[in-house]
Amino acid sequence: MEYPKEFVNLLAENKEECLVGWGNPNAKILVIGKEPAIPNDGKEQYELEILQNHMLWDKNVRERTSQEDIVPYQFDESGDHILNASDITYNPLYPYKGQEFAVRKERKGVIIGKKGTSSTWYNYQKLCNRILGREISPKMNDFFKYFFTTELSTATAKYSHEVDKTAREESIRNRKTFLCHPFYQKFPIVILAVGHYPREHGIIIEDIFKTKYEGKTHDVGHFWYNVHNSATNLPKLIIHTNQLSMVSYDLIKVVAEKCRHFVKSNNIEL
Repeated sequence: MEYPKEFVNLLAENKEECLVGWGNPNAKILVIGKEPAIPNDGKEQYELEILQNHMLWDKNVRERTSQEDIVPYQFDESGDHILNASDITYNPLYPYKGQEFAVRKERKGVIIGKKGTSSTWYNYQKLCNRILGREISPKMNDFFKYFFTTELSTATAKYSHEVDKTAREESIRNRKTFLCHPFYQKFPIVILAVGHYPREHGIIIEDIFKTKYEGKTHDVGHFWYNVHNSATNLPKLIIHTNQLSMVSYDLIKVVAEKCRHFVKSNNIEL
């Protein structure tokens, strides 16, 4: 796999920044979330998904790893155990490849959707399906083929209200500059699913992504989105909206339709 020169430069120029992101660096769609939903006792998950992220990307680039090279996770019949879980199986190029298009959650002590994923990634897959115009959803999540994803903050907790505020503010302050790198700027479509974090943390979207705010907030039931268009000659669409873990399907459909129209109007191949 050939990695974009902007991505290779990002890795070389930012050795101190552990979290680069997940998914396809050659994708046309960048999705930025608030922060990773990793519980405070999830030290192994934090080590693998955050602290080792940059290192694993360096390895991918050196070995020219493609998404086809990554072995899918294999579950036992009950879905309780991953049969081939190892450091080799996990890869930020296609993390947890093999997860089903379902939400894994606990209800009254019972795990539902054992082979599934988080509600955020489940909605990323819904969004991907709508953008691609799919009438039938895939059994396995494949949005990482079409999206590159990252986070505004590397401070973690299971829920946003549990995140250490000082750690969050420090991380966002550092990553505001990091996200200005040409790699993150090259995406023609950016879905900024971070809610009111820009207002709360002094993030000026127009400055980071060289865009112009449309000037109107659009309501979709209890949810909302804002549109920013390119302030340069390069076509760019920024959609700033709610964090996607708990949004309505109506919002997902509207955001996807905006993206589909932009893709068609600018002859973008996803």
